[in-house]
Amino acid sequence: MPEIFIYDNNCQLRKHLNATHDDYFARTGLPVDVFHFKAKHKTSDMECQRHCNPAAFPDLIDGDKWRVNSSICEETNAWFGGFMAIVREMEATRYTFFLDEMIKRRNRFTVKQLEKRGFHPWRIPIDVLFRS
Repeated sequence: MPEIFIYDNNCQLRKHLNATHDDYFARTGLPVDVFHFKAKHKTSDMECQRHCNPAAFPDLIDGDKWRVNSSICEETNAWFGGFMAIVREMEATRYTFFLDEMIKRRNRFTVKQLEKRGFHPWRIPIDVLFRS
C-alpha cells in the first residue's frame, strides 16, 4: 500500500471506509488534491480539514513548495482515461505493456515540446530509480 494516496474526494472515501469499518487504507494518508481542497472542500467540514488537508502531510511539502504537482496528476489521469475503451478488455500483461509504451511516447513528446519552448527538463537516471 502507498504511504500517501492523493484523491479529489478522499473526504468521502474516508467517510465510506469508516462507515463500513474497512481498514484497507488504515496505514495510508488520504489527503485531498491541493486544488480541490482549496476550491471544493468546505472549511466547515472538520473531518475533511482534520484528516484530508494536504498541508497536514509534511512529506508533501518542501519548505514553501509542494513536492507533488497534483494538478499534473489530474491531467495525467484524464489522459489515461482516454485509453479506457482500448484497455478495458485487455489481459493484465498486455494492458501494462500498452500503457507503458503510451507513457514513454507521451514523455518523449512532452520533453521535446518543453525543449522547443526553451525549457531544460531533466531526467532521473534509471540507476537512481532502481537502487537496491
